[in-house]
Amino acid sequence: MSTQVDVSGSTILRDRPLDEILDSCRDDSDEPGSLIVHGPSGSGKTTLLTQSNEIMRLITPTAFVNCNAYRPETVPDLFRDVRDQLSARTPGLPRCHFPRLDLVLTALLDGLTPVSDYTRLWPELVRHWRRQARSDRGARRERRDDASTSVTVVVEVNLLFLKFQVGAVRPIGHALALPRRKIGAAVEQWFKTRAWGSLINPYPEQAGSEKAERDRETEWMIQTSHNEWLVHAFLADLRDQAEDTDQYRRVVFLDDVDALKQPASRGGGLLALFRSAQSSPAHQGVGRIPLLLVSSTPEKPLLSSVKAVPAPDFSPSEARELADRSPHRIDDYFPGLVFGLTGGYVAATSYLLQDPAIDGLRAYNGLQHLLRQKRGDAEDAPTLKEHLGDTLIKALLKHSELDLKSRTLEALTICSLAKDLQDVDHLIRTYDLGEDLTGLDDRHWLAWNENSGAARSARALMMRLLLRRWQKEPTWVRCDRDEAFRLLATRSDKEASGHTPNWYYYTLGSGDLMAVCRELDSLLDLPGRESEVLDLIRHTTSVPQPPIDDPGADGFTPLQRYGFLVRNRGPRRSDGAPLDHRLSRILRIVAGRWVIEDPFESMYTRDVHLRVRTAFQELGAVCEDSRPFQSEAEFHESISLERPVNPLDSDIDF
Repeated sequence: MSTQVDVSGSTILRDRPLDEILDSCRDDSDEPGSLIVHGPSGSGKTTLLTQSNEIMRLITPTAFVNCNAYRPETVPDLFRDVRDQLSARTPGLPRCHFPRLDLVLTALLDGLTPVSDYTRLWPELVRHWRRQARSDRGARRERRDDASTSVTVVVEVNLLFLKFQVGAVRPIGHALALPRRKIGAAVEQWFKTRAWGSLINPYPEQAGSEKAERDRETEWMIQTSHNEWLVHAFLADLRDQAEDTDQYRRVVFLDDVDALKQPASRGGGLLALFRSAQSSPAHQGVGRIPLLLVSSTPEKPLLSSVKAVPAPDFSPSEARELADRSPHRIDDYFPGLVFGLTGGYVAATSYLLQDPAIDGLRAYNGLQHLLRQKRGDAEDAPTLKEHLGDTLIKALLKHSELDLKSRTLEALTICSLAKDLQDVDHLIRTYDLGEDLTGLDDRHWLAWNENSGAARSARALMMRLLLRRWQKEPTWVRCDRDEAFRLLATRSDKEASGHTPNWYYYTLGSGDLMAVCRELDSLLDLPGRESEVLDLIRHTTSVPQPPIDDPGADGFTPLQRYGFLVRNRGPRRSDGAPLDHRLSRILRIVAGRWVIEDPFESMYTRDVHLRVRTAFQELGAVCEDSRPFQSEAEFHESISLERPVNPLDSDIDF
C-alpha cells in the first residue's frame, strides 16, 4: 500500500480490509457469495473497491459498476455494462460469454416477459437475439472505426482480396467479420423449462392491458420479476464457465448498491435479488460459486450469511498516524484539531492533513494564536482558521459532486438551520428557496439529524461549516439567522403542550442562552427529570455558536469566550438581582458545553472542562438525584487531563 496521503479519500490505513476483500475473491475461500463493505459516507469504501478491482482484473475477469448511475428500472442497462466488462478480451485470461443474459436482455427489449410461453415463442426470440447480436457487432465495429479507421480499411481490403482469390461469391459482411454464435442446447432447455426456479414476486398475466392502465404495485412486481430474471440468467452463465484451473472467481463490484434498494415488499432491491438467487436450489451444489458480489452500504448487515468488511471513520490515533505518514511536517496539535473539526470523516481528515497551509507551522504561542494568523498580507486575508474551514467546504462540495452558485450555497445554509425535513420544507417556502435548489433531487440530507454528526455524513459537516460562516458572507442577505432560528422555535412548539427538544436547539441557535437555561432550571423542579435535562443539554449544545456581538470577540480563546458568555449573557436578573445558584450553574454548564462542542475550540479547553465539572458537581448537590450530574462531572475531569493549557488565556474571574 502507498504511504502517500490521498486527498480524495483513503489509500492508507486500510491494509487490513483490502486484504480481507482479496482473500475472499479466491476460489478456495470459504466466504459466501456476497461480501459487504460497510461504513459511513466518505470512509473510503469506493477507494477500497477500486483498488481491489485494479488488482483482481489482472488475474480474473471483473466488472466495476457505480450503482448511483442507475435506477431500479434501468437495471438491464447495468447488466449490459457488467456483461461488456466481463466479456472484454484480456490477454492471458479466459473470455466470458453470456448467452442466457443476452437472451433475457433481448427478450426484455422486445417486450417479452418471464411468464411467456417459450416453447411457442422460442423461434421469435432467437430471431430477435440474432438481430440484436448483429446490431451490437455493428456498434462495436463503428467504435473501432472511429478509433482506427485506416487499420480497419486495410483489414477489410485484405479480407476482400482473400475471398476473391478463393472464389467466394458472397460479399464480406458482419457474419463473416465475426464468427456466428449459436445457442447451446442447455441454454434452450433453460429457457423453455424455466429451470432457474419460480419468481420471488410472480405477477398476474395481463394480456392486452396497456402499461398506463396497470396499477403502480403491479408495475413494481413486474420490474422486480424482470430484474430477478436477469440475475438468474447472469448467475447461470457464470456457473457454466467456472473452470477447475481458475484460481480466482469472476468478481463483480457494485459500488453504492443501496442506490438500487427497494422496500422488502418490492423485492428488496438488487442486493436482495442476488442473495436470494445465490441461495436458490438452481444454483446450489453445482460447482464452486463463480461470483463474489462486493457492494458498499452505510450500515453493517444483520444477516449472518453475508461477510461484512468494516470501513469505519478514523479514530484519533489513526488521524495522528495519518499525520505521521504525511510528507508534510505537521505540528502535534494539528491532528487533534483536524479530528475535532471532521469527526474522523476520512475524506476530510485526509484532505486537511494534506493542506500545505499547515506544513511546518508550530504552535509556540498556542494554537489559537496560530489560527488567528493572516494567510497573506492583504487586510481582508483569511486567517488560518477561516482558511481551513473554507478549504474543507470546497473539498466537501467536490466530494458531493455539487457545483453550487453563491445563491445556492446561501439556500443550503438557510436549510441547515432545520432539524427535520418538515422544518426544511417550511424554510424553503418561507424564504422562497425552491428555485435555487432545483438541481437537488433528494432534499432529505438538508435536514439536521441529531445523531449524524461530522463523522457520519460529509454533507452534515458541510452544512455545519456553512452555518458557522453565515454572517461573514456579505452577499447572504435573504435571511437573518437569529430571526430564522426564532421562527423555527415557534413552529416546533405549535402543536406541543410543552417545549420540544428542537425548541431548545433553535432557541439556543438564536443566541438566547438565558431562555434555554431558565427552561432547564424549571424542569429540575419536577421529580426525576435529571436525565432529561442532561439529554436536552447534549441536544441543545450541538448547534454551532452564533458570533458574539463584540468587535474583539474573534480573538477570544475558549476560556475568554466562556467567560464572555457567562458574564454578558446572563448571570443576573432584569432587575439587577443575582441569579439563583442553580440557574447560574446551569448557565455555566450550557455555555461551557457550547464552547467545547465547537470544533475549532476543541484543543485548548482544559479550564473550560474543569469549570463545567465544578458546575455539574455543585448542581448535583442541590438536586434530588445527584448521580447523573456526578457522572458528567467525572467525564469532564477525565477529558480535561487530555487537553493542553493555552498560554494566551489570562486569569479571568467569573
